Amino acid sequence: MKHKEFYKLMSLQERDKRSAGDESTADLYRAVRRHFKDYNRGREFFLTDMTTEVIYGFIEWLREKGLRVNSVNSYLSNLRAMYNRACLGWKKKPQESPFAGLRLRREKSRKRAIPVKEIVRIASLDLKDEPRKQQAADLALFSFVACGMPFVDLVHLTRENLTDGGKVLSYHRQKTGALIRMEVTPGMQALIDRYSCAGAKYLFPVLPEDATHEQYKHCLSTQNRYLDEIRQQLGMDGKLTTYVFRHTWASEAYHRHVAIGIISQGLGHSTEMMTRDYLAEFGLDKLAQANKQVSGRIEMLVRG
Repeated sequence: MKHKEFYKLMSLQERDKRSAGDESTADLYRAVRRHFKDYNRGREFFLTDMTTEVIYGFIEWLREKGLRVNSVNSYLSNLRAMYNRACLGWKKKPQESPFAGLRLRREKSRKRAIPVKEIVRIASLDLKDEPRKQQAADLALFSFVACGMPFVDLVHLTRENLTDGGKVLSYHRQKTGALIRMEVTPGMQALIDRYSCAGAKYLFPVLPEDATHEQYKHCLSTQNRYLDEIRQQLGMDGKLTTYVFRHTWASEAYHRHVAIGIISQGLGHSTEMMTRDYLAEFGLDKLAQANKQVSGRIEMLVRG
């Protein structure tokens, strides 16, 4: 590209991420490109146009749109990464980056955990006349009793993830690639059996075989919509999403004085890696003991 047209270079980077299977980053790159193009009112933009004034103007524009601090930070850090990559091999690259001096301070995330008594209320619901809503509740409960398993990992579970004669659930995190192994509890087994279907690829009948990333996002959106209906049905405040069950397991473990080496207060990316390293060191028995402390009452309700 003779004139280093930035939007085109951004699109190429998004395509590269998709080709590599990194759909989440590709989606974020697309969002950054669209926002940045809107900020510039669709005008052509070249690498030579990137200045400190443009960057800080973009920050202010994002804030005026009502984006939270961490969202603005995410867009800026990815814009910087895309700009730096676009500059590779560019002979006219400025000696000092227009991003020099930019400091992104994260805002403390709002707590997403809810009291375990609310999880008990969800587990106690009779939704047999609303099978899709029942399935959404069951998937959320499985996430909780499976040590806060992320939804993306849950819906991709297959029979191959059940090892040691079905006694151990073993899977790699979609986000980090970390190997997670845990004991299959009676409650987890009851939910697996409830949705068992001979010949099906996945343990839970949510995604079609060879599902695309867009199909997964639609599935996640549907799950969260049903969870919000459950929240309204129970008169719960705040939001109820797939993340809530993950954060609630971690929060409950922390408040029950589970060793910080097994579970930590936060669920950020770096904390996740640190926690999982400790889990691998302590082994299945320690994790099983911690999960029993946290999920025991929910287990009884799920098992019926």
